[in-house]
Amino acid sequence: MKNLKIIFITLLLLTLSFSIFAQDKEGIISIYEGSEIIYDDQFGYDELPVIINTDELKLIEGNIRRQWCQAPEGRSALEVIKNYENTIKNMGGEVLFLTRDPQSIVIDEVYFEDYFQRVRTKHGLANGTQISQSYFPGEVSEYLVGKVKTSDTDIYNIIAVGKGQKALDLGNTIFYELITLEAEAMEMDMITIDSLEQEIEASGRVAIYNIYFDTGEANIKEESAQALATTADFLKENTDKRYLVVGHTDNTGSYMINMNLSNLRAEAVVDKLIAEYDINQEQLIPVGVGPASPLFSNSTEEGRSKNRRVEIVEM
Repeated sequence: MKNLKIIFITLLLLTLSFSIFAQDKEGIISIYEGSEIIYDDQFGYDELPVIINTDELKLIEGNIRRQWCQAPEGRSALEVIKNYENTIKNMGGEVLFLTRDPQSIVIDEVYFEDYFQRVRTKHGLANGTQISQSYFPGEVSEYLVGKVKTSDTDIYNIIAVGKGQKALDLGNTIFYELITLEAEAMEMDMITIDSLEQEIEASGRVAIYNIYFDTGEANIKEESAQALATTADFLKENTDKRYLVVGHTDNTGSYMINMNLSNLRAEAVVDKLIAEYDINQEQLIPVGVGPASPLFSNSTEEGRSKNRRVEIVEM
């Protein structure tokens, strides 16, 4: 009887230990209970290279959220990562990769620490305050990638855990980064006022793919009418704000030709919104950046098609 009681108490403690996460919505794990959120950043739709084993990166597209947190006092890095591992499994998800030695990973002659820093800097996932609190990424000791399938998307959870900076008396404090990536298909055939507002609020910009031009031309095609009308409605609901209309191209052809073409296309969009949709010309500034700001790799036609776009950027 005594042994049964010990077993029952042990099972109860394990259940409590591995049930400390709440779900914000289906498939999404919230932060470790009792943690202090230092940054909570929404980056909108983007492409993120994710380490999924000791010698492989996987490019995953979706809506990215980064939460940078300080774990509750007394929690170890192993405890944090084990709770995430068990929570993902209990949700019916899959642990794609888990390592207690991420610093030994080298992919294409790039060490984990360098990869971690480069990727996060490129995507706005690192800053001076973060580095001052922790030796991230040099002190990351636990790294996990999990995936949870929902009814309409795959949700990736990327967790890195490590110690704080000893010089600031944080050597025994655990910090962790939780990146949630909702790998939803990007809607390229339809925009709505709601989708424009949501993307602008999340990332300060929104890409519009269904404003069409002939190859190498700046004349707007008739099938762009719906996108232009919706964009105009959005602008009329936000007359107190100013926006850049930014033309983008892929990298096919010469740099200077693409720069000129992107400028002409941005100007064409602004001119049409002013002349045909009664938008105040003071609200818009056309800018062309050519191939200088790709969202995706230009090595495939799919990537090039997503890089050819018009963006509305809030000033």
